[in-house]
Amino acid sequence: MSEDDIAERPDGAASNGRHPGEQGGSEPRSLDELDEVVAGLETVAKVLGQQLEQVSEKLAELTDEPGSDPRLARWLMYLPPDAAEDKEHRGETPLFTVAHFVQFYNETYVGNPGTRAVAIPDCWLDHPGLVAELATLTYTWREAHLGKKATARDAQYWHDHWRPGFAERMATEWVHQRCRSDGHKTAGVPARPDRFTLEHREREARAAADADEPPTLPGRP
Repeated sequence: MSEDDIAERPDGAASNGRHPGEQGGSEPRSLDELDEVVAGLETVAKVLGQQLEQVSEKLAELTDEPGSDPRLARWLMYLPPDAAEDKEHRGETPLFTVAHFVQFYNETYVGNPGTRAVAIPDCWLDHPGLVAELATLTYTWREAHLGKKATARDAQYWHDHWRPGFAERMATEWVHQRCRSDGHKTAGVPARPDRFTLEHREREARAAADADEPPTLPGRP
């Protein structure tokens, strides 16, 4: 067979000797069939990707530490405060975590009179700047003291850097001096509800609206 014979082979003839029009196995015979095959493969890949993601999430849950029994660092001398991340408190919000950390802080980090190592006042929720700082202070403390990723270096940095900076700003920027002795005094921006309280109020409002809505009577035929 010469090169001229190959060049003159009719369009559609397969290299395996099949004549045009013959069906060979499951090989697609047109671009439309190829598009269908590709679309089917894309669908399968998408489903497999979703399943792989679910398996990865489940594996992460199984290998993660139980929230109710966090791995306590060797340098943590006192039991950690309760938190929404604990298994038995999973129904709570992060505000629950912050509130219990405030109690832990006041039981641990109050020092000599006349220094910045003072207790967080009871009116901390009425000072938005203080609430914002307390949230990050709480969770940086947890990262430095709880879990497999906690390190003594991070814990020391928290004590050496984050806590003193927070204490300084709390005393000089966020709360009135009399908040720590005579009760809450307005200072700076006014208090406003946190997002968890707003969400709770919205749920209660929707539930009340649903309860007040009269039942729909079935229509007459």
